[in-house]
Amino acid sequence: MKPDSTTIDIYNSKAEEYTQLSKDVDQDIRLENFANTLPAKARILDYGCGPGTSAAYFADRGLVTHAFDASQEMVKLASRHPKVTVWQAGFHEFNKIDTYDGVWASFSLLHAPRSDMNKLLLAIHKSLKAGGKFCLSVKLGKGEARDTLGRLYTYYEQSELETLLSAANFTWENHFNGSGKGLDGSTSRWISVFAHA
Repeated sequence: MKPDSTTIDIYNSKAEEYTQLSKDVDQDIRLENFANTLPAKARILDYGCGPGTSAAYFADRGLVTHAFDASQEMVKLASRHPKVTVWQAGFHEFNKIDTYDGVWASFSLLHAPRSDMNKLLLAIHKSLKAGGKFCLSVKLGKGEARDTLGRLYTYYEQSELETLLSAANFTWENHFNGSGKGLDGSTSRWISVFAHA
């Protein structure tokens, strides 16, 4: 259940390059929509935060923002924002209880093996206050594979996500689909799901 070392090594070596990826309009829309569902000064977690772009957005909105990532170099980048509390950890180490009003997992859990997803979603559910909001974004598809850079990906179809979220006691609110170019230069279809505990 520990992070895939090859994937983490790649993020460590390409952390600065990752921050240079052009901003996706859909990403901004997702951030705004999610933030708008939360109460003023809500406590939010950026789960697998990468360079901290989303965490910085939430902090700038006045939310109490926590973030973690397994990549040491990504944590260094995310720590640049003075109002974001950041730490280094793998998904399997996360065990907060009744702490957050919202958890944002944007293209992070797709690096976890499919066999771990149920346990990880249950842990996220436990970390949320009653009615807390959850946004999960993953790439659409089937199976597990490494991209051209060597990062491990697990792909999901919408029906599988519906089953997984329901099993973890989440209520699916809505979703939308899009596509975008990743760090490896390939374009992938994705889905963002908005749910609540």
